[in-house]
Amino acid sequence: MRVAFGSVPREFVSETEVYDFKDSVSEVLPKVDKLGAVVVTKDGSYFGVVDDRSVALKGATKLGKNFAVGKFARRVPTLNSESELKKAIESFYSSGTKALPYVENGRIKGVVKRTEMLKALLSMHVFSNTKVNDIMSTPVISIDQEASIERAKTAMKDNSVNRVAVLNGGKFYGILSARDLMNYGMRSSSRVPEFSGGSDKHAHVGNITQRNPHTVDSGTSAESALRDFIEKDISSLPVIKNGKPVGILTIRDIFETVVKNANVEKRNIVISGLDSRTVEYRDDLITELEALADKIDRFGNTRVDYIALNVKPIKQKEYELRIRLGISKGAVVHMYVSGYSLEATLKDLINKTYRAVKQGHGE
Repeated sequence: MRVAFGSVPREFVSETEVYDFKDSVSEVLPKVDKLGAVVVTKDGSYFGVVDDRSVALKGATKLGKNFAVGKFARRVPTLNSESELKKAIESFYSSGTKALPYVENGRIKGVVKRTEMLKALLSMHVFSNTKVNDIMSTPVISIDQEASIERAKTAMKDNSVNRVAVLNGGKFYGILSARDLMNYGMRSSSRVPEFSGGSDKHAHVGNITQRNPHTVDSGTSAESALRDFIEKDISSLPVIKNGKPVGILTIRDIFETVVKNANVEKRNIVISGLDSRTVEYRDDLITELEALADKIDRFGNTRVDYIALNVKPIKQKEYELRIRLGISKGAVVHMYVSGYSLEATLKDLINKTYRAVKQGHGE
């Protein structure tokens, strides 16, 4: 994948609203729903972005009307006329946001939505020779439609995912997302009849599952899936093969594929999410990941094509690490670990990843 990336066109900038940190979240939510994202400032300076994802994650709709909108803002990178498309895609990938602020002459003029990045990638035919099963996330986390709401929450938390596949007799039944759980909680607290009188331990997942989500076949072209993301305004597609879910393709998977191919270093290792506290460990992380790749290559019947590692500091000494390891013949191993001490957490992640590859391919 060799792509000539230019700068972000001014035409990509959409209108938005700018709010002060102290403005009430109830005032902002209608604009988030209409515009997709709004910008928050504090003491006159850029502070962060509020989109529907940050609202869902932090439960803004459950809180009092007078909560400050700044409590729900996420600080994400800004773009300007000199920002390259490649850099913008990297920023969307590392931040997970749906929009990035666009600055002109020191002032915020709007936002660039991630949909514009998808349109750019589609126009450049970046994925013309790529199939969905080449870049999807696996394994897919699934639960039975008779499982409890509490079980669904635990599955999402334990696997650090925002959605799970729901099965009925082993066959694909639908998709349950974190937003679905949030909406369920809101209806329950409001005592809507069909949701009252039960608990998370006894309410069934099947009652709130999205029964007819957009799906894609594993052999479909990635360009076709990219069009679905744009035209249907969705962020994920369950990947189906012979009636069963075999993975999930997300916009993040799309961006990650571009990032890892546009940052060709030794062993094609891409590290994202480093901040001022962790950037000094970058070389050490690459060394450890190179050693993992060398160890896997010794199997003889497989080779590591790329490794993408995302580092997310949670607290002062707690980290969340995600790895996607692409190996020969299109297989992808996805692993997640969290813990204290970056070094110890990385070691745990590497050991689990190695065992997963070994189990799948043998020595």
